[in-house]
Amino acid sequence: FPFARNNVTKYLEGLAEESDKTTIADALVEDVKKLEEDHPSRKELAEKKVEDMSSVEEKIVSHVHALMNHDVKATGLKGLQGKIWKAGYASGELKGHIYDDFKPLLEWCKAHDVKVCIYSSGSIGAQKLLFGHSDAGDLCDYFTSHYDTTSGGKKESKSYETIAKDIGLDVKEICFVSDAEEELVAAREAGIGYVVMSVRAGNKPLTGVGREFPIVYSLLQLCGSGK
Repeated sequence: FPFARNNVTKYLEGLAEESDKTTIADALVEDVKKLEEDHPSRKELAEKKVEDMSSVEEKIVSHVHALMNHDVKATGLKGLQGKIWKAGYASGELKGHIYDDFKPLLEWCKAHDVKVCIYSSGSIGAQKLLFGHSDAGDLCDYFTSHYDTTSGGKKESKSYETIAKDIGLDVKEICFVSDAEEELVAAREAGIGYVVMSVRAGNKPLTGVGREFPIVYSLLQLCGSGK
């Protein structure tokens, strides 16, 4: 996400057609229109007087910063981020960061015929870019399926039911791992059989809600005998 934020201007400068910039700007404006009237992103844009800006590039950068500053997940923003990431991966400037225990987990799952699916607020395209250009190489072949918010929000229990149906498994047969308490609560409400809290250095402190779930400090703790 910092890469996308820091490279908006560079990406826009590389676009040959002015109409492409206008399309991006229009999509970001639509993102803002869908927010509540008192949303902090709206207030930030009003304070910057975006409407008075003559440069479309300046308007785009201001919208991106205002949305990202308040962790807004929106279609236009995600689309632009995906394009910037794609350009970064193609140039070799960007590598997808993964934790050291992730590839060994994937290898264990493959050896024991355990399906691995990714569910992220990032688009499916962005997921594939990250894992296809990770600092451990191309990991895409390890995954059975990818899911994003087109299957529903990660804090909504219905989303996990939808994904389980698509995978073809009973919810009780699925293990869902996350570092976000609200996501784990939603998965538990959906009846997911194994809901696990992943704790990493730098995560925000657990509350009592997070401590209600089994906790792992390494993904390798998920690897059993395979029986």
